[in-house]
Amino acid sequence: MTNEEFDEKMRIGMQLVHKRLIAQKRRDHQMLVTGDHKGNVVFVDPFMVPIDPF
Repeated sequence: MTNEEFDEKMRIGMQLVHKRLIAQKRRDHQMLVTGDHKGNVVFVDPFMVPIDPF
């Protein structure tokens, strides 16, 4: 497997995880916990996050 093939598989996997996480948080009406560029914890409404940002 070349580096490019590996990178593509990783990108696809990360997209799938992102979609599933957002869908789960929306379904369960839970806030999404993330961080900002300063390292602070941020709670985000999952309905404000695009499900397919890539």
